[in-house]
Amino acid sequence: MGLALVLIFFTALSLAVPIAFALGVATIVVFILINPELLLLMPQRIFKGMDLFALVAIPFFILAGELMGGSGILDRILNFARMTVGKIRGSVAQVTVLVSMIFGWINGSGVAGTSAVGSMLIPRVNKEYKNPGFSCAVTACSSTVGPIIPPSVPMIIYALVAENVSVGAMFAAGVIPGVMIGAGLMGIVYILARKRGYAADYTTYTIVEKVKITQRFLVGAFLPIIMVGGIIFGIFTPVEAGAVAVLYAVLVGFFVTKSLSLSMVYGALLRTGVISSVVFLMMGIANVASWILTTEQIPQAVAGIITSITTDPLLFLLLINLILLVVGLFFDTVAAMVMFGPLLIPIAAQYGIDPLQFGMIFTVNLIIGMVTPPVGLCLFIAAGIGKTPIEAVIKESLPFLAWLLVVLAVVTYLPATYLWVPELLGYH
Repeated sequence: MGLALVLIFFTALSLAVPIAFALGVATIVVFILINPELLLLMPQRIFKGMDLFALVAIPFFILAGELMGGSGILDRILNFARMTVGKIRGSVAQVTVLVSMIFGWINGSGVAGTSAVGSMLIPRVNKEYKNPGFSCAVTACSSTVGPIIPPSVPMIIYALVAENVSVGAMFAAGVIPGVMIGAGLMGIVYILARKRGYAADYTTYTIVEKVKITQRFLVGAFLPIIMVGGIIFGIFTPVEAGAVAVLYAVLVGFFVTKSLSLSMVYGALLRTGVISSVVFLMMGIANVASWILTTEQIPQAVAGIITSITTDPLLFLLLINLILLVVGLFFDTVAAMVMFGPLLIPIAAQYGIDPLQFGMIFTVNLIIGMVTPPVGLCLFIAAGIGKTPIEAVIKESLPFLAWLLVVLAVVTYLPATYLWVPELLGYH
């Protein structure tokens, strides 16, 4: 029946059925094939999959990012980034990468980063360099930093799925890989800028202007400090940190930037509800599918197949990377985390792989999927904003994608380069 579940699921996907509903249809059909009375268990299993208090953190995190995105803070980030990296070759593209990093630090979502940053900067980069594919590729690929630099919704999902990994530990482990991705992308922009003759911005700032721009920027930067710092140092639980972040975002939007309105808050609540409902539905349906697979001993069968291929942990990690890169081609990050995490995490444990390291491997693999077709949602969003053929965006994204694969290799085979951060904080 496990095979039937998989076949029905992929058949539904081929008919363009959304992932959560495709999985739901597959589980219903399998229950009917086994015993129709098992359908009575489905509501219970769905509720159990969603009945996790830590899940409440997700709508809080999303809402905080939505509110900050609408509070005018993006303009402040842009001014700070222009002041910081504007004198580097390819300055407008450099600013795009840095803005994506900082906005990802606040928002934690790659898709939201592509939409918000792209709407503001893709036209500017294109106007400056007359290369629409490049402007879209820079924005799409730099937005992948969002789910890596904490706070990160995919990391929260992984911590829930793995059960024995804390959200704070995942956040701490993501700092170095996130900075590596951002710094590497800026390095590639610099190389391309020198090759193509993209100039720098030589605007100068007085001390007073620098202080003012920095002060305005710090108003927004304080939000992730509250969220991430509070969780990492044990001051807040993830849920409490999310609630405090929402409160801070409301205060900033209404009384500091004065850019928020009640209608904007309503829109942010509506978008948060839609996004969160998809995550919760995936968690519930995936719990039903996981129960079927466990009952049919599918995880043991998969583990047996993998161990028959290799008993070497390093080769196992290579195999897992290949599998997850393929998964990322077709599945959304959160959906893939929920669906494949319960299957692969126990197998990794059999090879002695640290669950925190495996979480970073899992996350980096899936964020690469955000910029690889045929799904590659960030690529398509950027191409839509830039009104550019997707082929041109994919071509220009190849150097950036190569760097993402280098970071994946480091995360996979050199875990000491980033696990020292959670170790320093007493998590590991």
